[in-house]
Amino acid sequence: MERHALTFPVRPGSVDAVRRVLSEYPRPQTHIGNGCRLLATSVFLWENHVVRVIDVEGPLPVVMRHLANDPAIRETEEKLNPLLVRPRDFSDPESVGWFFRRAMMTRVVHQEASPTPRMPRGKRTRVALRYPVRPGRGEAAARIFAWGQSLPLGAALRTGLAGTTVFRHGDFVVRVLDVEGDADEAIERLGPTVIGGPTAAALTELLEPGCNLATAAGRAKFLAEARLTLVTHREADGTARGTDLGADFPSSS
Repeated sequence: MERHALTFPVRPGSVDAVRRVLSEYPRPQTHIGNGCRLLATSVFLWENHVVRVIDVEGPLPVVMRHLANDPAIRETEEKLNPLLVRPRDFSDPESVGWFFRRAMMTRVVHQEASPTPRMPRGKRTRVALRYPVRPGRGEAAARIFAWGQSLPLGAALRTGLAGTTVFRHGDFVVRVLDVEGDADEAIERLGPTVIGGPTAAALTELLEPGCNLATAAGRAKFLAEARLTLVTHREADGTARGTDLGADFPSSS
């Protein structure tokens, strides 16, 4: 399994429309052929930035071509296009390719737990946190994450951390957490290790003033402010999980 992420800005004032488009898009075909498969996709919002996380088997370009040729997905992308800060020209393959190259995030580090029978797969959800990195310090922050400690992966009691990935796009740094069980309980219990740990003091020096990951109060403040909005999360097994958007924007099956 390979995990990738894209991020791109949408026009100010368009977030509600973007949320609606991205929460209602149809499910694509997951089996692509030639050993390629789309395993999962998640969409988050941070202010006017969209973050898409994609889990795939096989080369990403093959998966992206498959999605681009899916009529239903193409319709969704065309609805989204006028809401983007930099719209694509769908008649020009280079314009579309440029958009995805520009939007691709760099994967800094990825850790994944071994499968465990202690928690049913249906109990898994996904959380994303944005680190408020100061301008120009994204690369330095990435080095700290790459050198950082291993995290306590695996199910424990009712909640556990099944995996974590850090992505970076310039100074925009996001950690994605795969959580088994209740997400809020898991984040609260694992926060001191996931957000703190031996690298917390060094990382704090690269963050915006007022963000301190080296203290319990600072970590609590970070967790209260840093969470991205989950728009939709879908997996290849056919489940489509609900979001925190309420009844106005349900995930479609």
